[in-house]
Formats: sequence, C-alpha cells, structure tokens
Amino acid sequence: MRLSFHYILAGLTGAAFAGGAVALAANSISPQKTPSLPQNFTAADEAVFSHDFRTASGVCDVGLAERDICFDRSPLETRIVKGEPFPQHMYPLSLEWRAKLAMTRKATELKTVRIGRTIALVNRDTGMVADTMYLGEQPQTEMVQTERAAG
Repeated sequence: MRLSFHYILAGLTGAAFAGGAVALAANSISPQKTPSLPQNFTAADEAVFSHDFRTASGVCDVGLAERDICFDRSPLETRIVKGEPFPQHMYPLSLEWRAKLAMTRKATELKTVRIGRTIALVNRDTGMVADTMYLGEQPQTEMVQTERAAG
C-alpha cells in the first residue's frame, strides 16, 4: 500500500483533533481550590509593630523598632471609617513596604494604607475601607463616643 498525500493529510488532521481534545480535557480538570486571602487585619498583623521603644530621636509609642521608624498621630486618621469610602480629600499613602511584607498577605483587590497610627485596607476599585487597625491608644474622639454609647 502506497501512502498518498491524502492519507498523510488525514492522519495529521486526526492527530491535531486528538491533541486538541487532550488539551481541552486537561484544562477542564478543576484545580484544587486555593483558600481566599484574608480581607481584614489579624492579631499577627498587629504584632508586626513595636510599642514603647527608643529611637535615635527619643521614645516612640508605636512604629517599627527594627527600622527606627516612629508613627505619629494625625488629626486626619479619625476620618477613616470601616465600611465607608476612603475620604476623597486625603491621599492614601501606602504602608511602609517592610511592614507590609511582615504582615499577612491580603486579597489582591485591597491596598494597605497608613495615615498616622491608623492602617486601613482600602478596596482599589471602589475606594471603600474594608478594615482598619489603630496601633496606638484609642483616640480621644473615639473614647468619648464609646463612653456616650455605653452610658
């Protein structure tokens, strides 16, 4: 039996279809579900930051001791509220990258920002504040609001 051009072409076409079917079957197998990344702060995140340590410029209440970075209070941080949009008149400064690396990895749609001693997770698309973490003592305005709510 002599192989003609038509038989060779038919064989190659069949092989291509078979290869395509194998590729589709391999891609249709559902991979193991990866756990979703957290969308809020954890106790491990808070443990990244140091409290009451000495820096070259004096005593620091909160910051990153190993990097000699101190976080000061800001009057703007009380305007960051969980569940509300990040204030448009404030620029969301990214958290120092060394602290960000030490914290638990968060969902990719969230940006970690810091204003004063408040760290917030802000949705990149909507601008909504998903979670906040205050690193210092409770600000006076929150203390007064808490006392009023309790009394």
